[in-house]
Amino acid sequence: MKRHLHLRILCLLAVAAACTPLKAVDPGLALTRINFTIQNDTAVNLGYTITINAQLTNTDTAVFSGQLDFGLRNSTQILTQAGIFKKPPYSNNTIILNPGETVPAIFSVKIDDQYFAPGPDVVVVWPISTKPVTDSILIELNIASPTAIYNEPEVKFDYFVYSDKIVLHNLPAHIMVKQVRIYNLFGQLVDGAAPGFANEIPIGNIPKGIYFCEMLMADRSRKVIKFLK
Repeated sequence: MKRHLHLRILCLLAVAAACTPLKAVDPGLALTRINFTIQNDTAVNLGYTITINAQLTNTDTAVFSGQLDFGLRNSTQILTQAGIFKKPPYSNNTIILNPGETVPAIFSVKIDDQYFAPGPDVVVVWPISTKPVTDSILIELNIASPTAIYNEPEVKFDYFVYSDKIVLHNLPAHIMVKQVRIYNLFGQLVDGAAPGFANEIPIGNIPKGIYFCEMLMADRSRKVIKFLK
């Protein structure tokens, strides 16, 4: 009789365990890393810039409506706020995200010697909001010791977007485009090559949409432009 009772209790416990729902994701704003790229495709160095491609998801069942910003820090210091997240529809500094809606969030971080030193370090990105936030992202870095600290110059020029190409105007004579990468709004690489041109970037093989074009120059400078095809 005791053995039968013991078996019955075990069966009831098994049924109760089977009926226990799986833990759901906490409601709030979840930030997820897709990937990150390093300037010049080499070890991270002082003066280099990394680009973090992430996505932000409203995991709540209610519409998110409110102010939203992003913070950046390394292991010890606050680096900056990334600026109000500009994703329509928004009004002034207010953003609206429907339940389950996912939008891209792309950040650039310069490895400045004011905040970083050679050796292991991290970059942390997190949403800043008056409403619940469920996640942040962490990029682990190993910063190489440079022979000299390089300050990345600002590259200024004009550009025009056509159906099959981007034409660069007023590009400084000493600046040469070494590498081009084109990302969609979700941070996915859709095209990239070492260009065989002086001032034109072919885009005829990508579908219509909104993209980010990252240009790495021969002098180690970097420029990112947003364009609509």
